[in-house]
Amino acid sequence: MAHIIQILLTSSTEENGMDQEDTNSEEEVAVLTLYKFLCQCTGSALKEISSGWHLWRNLKAGIMPFLRCSALFFHYLNGVPAPSEMQVNGANQFEHLCSYLSLPTNLTGLFQENSEVLNTLIESWCSNNEVRRYLEGKRHAISYARESNKLIDLPDDYSCLINQASNFSCPKSGGDKSRAPTLCLVCGTMLCSQSYCCQTELEGEDVGACTAHTYTCGSGVGIFLRVRECQVLFLAGKTKGCFYPPPYLDDYGETDQGLRRGNPLHLCKERFKKIQKLWQQHSITEEIGHAQEANQTLVGIDWQHL
Repeated sequence: MAHIIQILLTSSTEENGMDQEDTNSEEEVAVLTLYKFLCQCTGSALKEISSGWHLWRNLKAGIMPFLRCSALFFHYLNGVPAPSEMQVNGANQFEHLCSYLSLPTNLTGLFQENSEVLNTLIESWCSNNEVRRYLEGKRHAISYARESNKLIDLPDDYSCLINQASNFSCPKSGGDKSRAPTLCLVCGTMLCSQSYCCQTELEGEDVGACTAHTYTCGSGVGIFLRVRECQVLFLAGKTKGCFYPPPYLDDYGETDQGLRRGNPLHLCKERFKKIQKLWQQHSITEEIGHAQEANQTLVGIDWQHL
């Protein structure tokens, strides 16, 4: 129910170019009533609307990921098999998920029981300081349905990255060119790696720019592209790391780590999707473990200095 309020507070009420269906269903009336109550609780900070069609459409789209996660949790907690219809994406998956979780398809019906208690609860949610700051435009909020996180977009031609790296100067050495420019594939920040000039203290230990960056960008896990070596770097914590084949290939379908051959390199989307999948599935640490088991020389590298 709290998530429903989140979705209604952050959903866009614009039509987004879609034609509104000429309906006035029970779900649309109920969600519009709930939205109008939110308008009262927020002091008219929300945009007034007269139709519940787009609200109901946004609510269904925004709540689907939560329902899927809830269904998985319910299945593994209780062992109740999911119906085959629920395992296929389709127009009726919302209804199948609600049925499996014993929820009404009109989710706003959950707010009709103990309405006085719920109204007080909703008012307390809307009066939260962070919610107020969002409604006043002082902070951003997550919009639902959320898009899946992904790595940065890389150029098709590797020479674009080389040019970008050649123009990158070390931020701590008075404009000198960095000897090992390294690109974070999560946020796109260019770093001065493997250099004493950009070492910082982390938990009482001197670490390199990449290791320090992982703690602010990826909770200790990072994916980097060492531009002048054409090499992907995986880091996990201050002591674990490995090198991974880059997603750039020459016309012969081969990588050129170290740029020794000098052939033109172009982005292989399949290889980049594989790296992205490792990141999305939280498999970077596992990949580092497999690499270090297969190559013991990786264990002796001081990864914290990169």
